[in-house]
Amino acid sequence: MARTRTTALSLAGLALVASTTLAACTGDDDAPPPREPADVGLTVTGVDDVSIGVLVSTTSAAGEGSDYIGPSAGAELAGYRLRLGGTKVKVTVADDRGDADEAETGVQSLIDQGVSGIVVATTGAHVLPALETASEAGVPVIAPYLRTQDELPDGVYVTGPSEDAITASVEQAMQADEVSSPLVITADAAPAPAIGTAAPVQFTGSALDDIVDDATKAVEDKTVDSVVVSAPAASQGAVVAALQGAVPDVPLYLTPEALTPEFAAALDSSSGTTSGRFVSVGAPASDSSTLGSTAAADSAAAYFAALRLAAGDESFTSSLDGSPFSAIAADADLPSHDAVLALVRAAAKARSAVPADVAKALPTLTLGTKQSLAGPGLDFSSPYALPADSVAPLYATTQDPGVRPVGDSPVLTWFELTDDGNDA
Repeated sequence: MARTRTTALSLAGLALVASTTLAACTGDDDAPPPREPADVGLTVTGVDDVSIGVLVSTTSAAGEGSDYIGPSAGAELAGYRLRLGGTKVKVTVADDRGDADEAETGVQSLIDQGVSGIVVATTGAHVLPALETASEAGVPVIAPYLRTQDELPDGVYVTGPSEDAITASVEQAMQADEVSSPLVITADAAPAPAIGTAAPVQFTGSALDDIVDDATKAVEDKTVDSVVVSAPAASQGAVVAALQGAVPDVPLYLTPEALTPEFAAALDSSSGTTSGRFVSVGAPASDSSTLGSTAAADSAAAYFAALRLAAGDESFTSSLDGSPFSAIAADADLPSHDAVLALVRAAAKARSAVPADVAKALPTLTLGTKQSLAGPGLDFSSPYALPADSVAPLYATTQDPGVRPVGDSPVLTWFELTDDGNDA
């Protein structure tokens, strides 16, 4: 029987990190010396009056980016933090509604407004022509959520995991669980990790019962010992909820879309349970990043302190529609925040807000916590700026560290399991 790390073991590892942090705060003789807390406000010298464009999808077809409308609020938080630190940064948000023509129109509008760079805080095939538009105009683009197997245009950088890194991390998680024969399910044109020998199964809403029947039979026949789901959050939630009832003991591995708040919401709406065992892959850049006694933990904690401050600031409104930032704060994430900060850092290095100068400076940057990134380090010498060794299996827990404003959706917190522990 395959060995499986249980959620309980994962939580024990999380608690161990938390207790280490507590020891550091209570004067334990073995605790590391205290450090100065990271600043809530961010100061970037060398440039002023920078304008950053952000493209989002408030609505879309499945797989075309609307899952990231909540997480994209981190981009506006970056502008807020920079202004607190005295750096004048304007963040302008355009909505493409998941449509290719509107994406091109939105990007062109941002270019016409003179932005120094653009954060494409959405995903899907609909944004690919818009990336070409920005590239041809010489305006640099950072896309924290984009998954594509297409070649990236010049000047476009992805700060999420590459497809190769996703595949490698899923394989790493499967090896830890001693499984090797997955059923791979894809939906809505999401790329399928190159895992297993069988062709991926394409999921549509009407085919879910058939997929569950096939999975159940394959598990009974012992031709399948695990399931990999590569799909947008809503489809992942529907598939996982169905499999929870049919094959509850089979390990499930999910692509990074599961890290969005929409996955937990979709699971809940599909009558699934968030208390199951879930493994996804990505960079450890979430609420649990604040647990620990490292500079990276301090930087993440400063991000969440700023998020709570911004959520309580009645004068801070979204540039998308003028609504209070508090309405979108609960789902804001670190990658979109760091994408804005990277563009501002490039402008500072260039000592210019001119897009061509920013585009020239960006590939020379290697950024980390010393440059106030809230998430993992980024190396823009490659179009995929997130180093492959920063991508790892991530485990979910329903325990909430309580560092972000409270939202309406069910909560899953994702973290990297660094303590091997014992086999369950």
